[in-house]
Amino acid sequence: MTQPPQPLILASASPRRRELLRYLTPNFRVWPTQGEDEARFMARELAAHLPAFPLPPQHHPTLLAWRKVTAAGAEGAAGVILGADTIVVIDDAVLNKPRDAAEAQGMLRRLAGRTHQVYTGVAVGVTDNTPALQLALDVALVQMAPLTETQISAYVATGEPLDKAGAYGIQGLGGQLVQSVTGSYTCVVGLPLVLTHQVLAAAGLSGLADPVAAFERWLAETGRGTPACTAP
Repeated sequence: MTQPPQPLILASASPRRRELLRYLTPNFRVWPTQGEDEARFMARELAAHLPAFPLPPQHHPTLLAWRKVTAAGAEGAAGVILGADTIVVIDDAVLNKPRDAAEAQGMLRRLAGRTHQVYTGVAVGVTDNTPALQLALDVALVQMAPLTETQISAYVATGEPLDKAGAYGIQGLGGQLVQSVTGSYTCVVGLPLVLTHQVLAAAGLSGLADPVAAFERWLAETGRGTPACTAP
């Protein structure tokens, strides 16, 4: 007897991830979790499969994504559970969400006119453990435009930077501050569509939309433009 497909669960409260995932498949449930803040132990054999990452393990976005998956499962989520986490890095320093407007301005001054890295880790777990856990990491290089103090102050005054890692949202007004992206644009938004498609398919999920077509539909239907980028 054929088993019914397992439900897909997004272990994230991020509206941006929810929006992007809907273009790969409309059939999922959102399960918000703060699992990335919990120091859950990852078995050595699993940790050995984390993708290479140049910073200390506690900052590894794929580890943080795995914690979200694990937290959702511990809370009762059942099915194919997707977690993702994004960090902004410059000069080997992680720029988290700013605490206030002054910190947001400082971050933007640091990024202005320079290239920084945006990493998004993705983890997919299936609650019956078949197939095995999927762990992946994407990175994009973002070239920020030179910014004046007036531009920085005006952007921070919109309030958009205050809940964004690195103090900007590329899919919003912050996209006007970015000159180019080398790598996946949706990695910078928070859910790299090509990589997410790969790990969900590897976890046994079927019926997913082509990620390039999904990206193009997302741009067309939301009326978004993008800075020059090399991949969806």
